[in-house]
Order: sequence, then C-alpha cells, then structure tokens
Amino acid sequence: MGKIILCRGQRTDKPYVTPQTDIKLYSAEELCYYIYNNIYLIGQDLIDDNLIQFLQAVGEGELAARVKKLKESGAPLAQILVTILKSIDYYSVAEIEQLKEILNTLGKQSVCERLKARGDGYLNADFYFAAISCYESIIKDYKGKDLLAADYAKVYHNLGTAYARMFMYEKAVEYYNEAYRLGQHEESKKCSIAASIMAKKDKEPVNVDVQEDEYVVQRELETLMDNARYSDEYRELEDIDRLKGDGNLTQFNQAIDAKLTSWVANLKRYVTINSGFLRR
Repeated sequence: MGKIILCRGQRTDKPYVTPQTDIKLYSAEELCYYIYNNIYLIGQDLIDDNLIQFLQAVGEGELAARVKKLKESGAPLAQILVTILKSIDYYSVAEIEQLKEILNTLGKQSVCERLKARGDGYLNADFYFAAISCYESIIKDYKGKDLLAADYAKVYHNLGTAYARMFMYEKAVEYYNEAYRLGQHEESKKCSIAASIMAKKDKEPVNVDVQEDEYVVQRELETLMDNARYSDEYRELEDIDRLKGDGNLTQFNQAIDAKLTSWVANLKRYVTINSGFLRR
C-alpha cells in the first residue's frame, strides 16, 4: 500500500459481510479499503441496515446516522460512499477525488458493466489474471446479465486477449471463436487465426498452402516479430547478453540483477492490487 496507516477505529467481533463478494470486514478502515479497491463491484445493496449497524459497532455512530439519513432520503450511491471515505479519513482527499468520476457512474451501471470496466482496466494495465477473473465472473456467475450482446462479445474477445498475452494460445482461440460467434466482428476472427498460428508454431511445420485470410495474418505476425527486434526491451536484453559475450561478467551480473529487481517489483505490484490485506 506504500505506507503504514495507523487504524484509529475499533474492531468488532461480528463482521460485516459484503454483498456478492462475501468478504468479512471487521473495522471501518477495512470498509474503506474494500470500497476503494472494489469500486466497480459495489452497488446500492452495500448500503443496508447491516452496514449501518456495523458502523455503530466499530465506533462510528455519527457516520452511521449520516449514512442512514442519506439512505432514507434516496441519496446517490456516490454521495454515500464519498461520505464514508471522507469521514473515516483512511484515504487522502486527493485519493478520494480520483475516484469521484467513477463513483458518479456507479449508480447507473449493473454489476456486469462494472466487472467489465474493471476487467478492461486490469487488461490495459497488464494484470491478466485479475482481468480473467472479472471476465469469467461475468460469464459464469452472472451469465452476462444486463450486458448488450455486443458488450458480451467483447468480454469473450478480451478474455481471449488476456490468455493470448500469457502465451496460452489454445485457450485464446476458444474465446476468440466464441466472441466471433456472438458478435461476428472480423477482429475476433483475425485474432483467433493469429492465436491458432502461434499455438501451432512450435508444434507443427509451417503450412504454406493456407487460405488467404490466414496467409494475411501470418505475414502480419512475421512483421510484428521483426519489428519487436527494434523495441527498447529487446535491445536492452541484447545489450545485457552482449556484456556476457564480451567477458564483462561483473557488469552482466549487475544488469541481470537490475532486470530481475524490476520484474519482481512489477510482480509485487500485481499481488498488492489483487490481494491487499482482506481475505474471505
């Protein structure tokens, strides 16, 4: 989380169990952490009598009364959540302000829409396991409820992309095909062909007698692979390897250590985002 924060509130032996996710919260600070890190999964059902009783149990009686009054007056979900976050003072005003734009749309989105938005965010940030978890929840737990057919097809397409970026090409083909079946978008078909080629790349000899659309994708993949040699990451690894070839073993080991440290930092960042301190 980047810093140690002293929790000023009291804990309760009777936790508040969050709707849908069934996570047990024992303090006001844990409630804030849950809201902040699960913003796309939160709906109006979070604001119930059990939550109000929980706030009273952890020594936030005044806040409990405010939340109850806001609930009874039909206040927007965003207003109630901001009230909780600001009252408990676990996150800074600047951090809360960053959430406001998202919070203002929460009351208008279904659970599946929020899950998709969260999954898309994880995918864009290269957190593939977290993205897959969101997309699979849409498919398995909610059956795409309240999503348009086009958006449901995008869920399958993005699921295929997450698996493809983890080099699990056979799984990617499966989901790209389903995306194409639902949405009939050429991009899904093209990605399915590309994933299929990559899946067979090291298992079967190259088939030169292929259909035109597969041939086009093959050529595009060859171009991408050639261009990868000019990327900063590729050149950096080449430079490191060259140190070893030139006999500069001390510099080589230092460069390897630095690269491993960078990769470990990225892994820790992923773990922090996906686990935190809350457990079921």
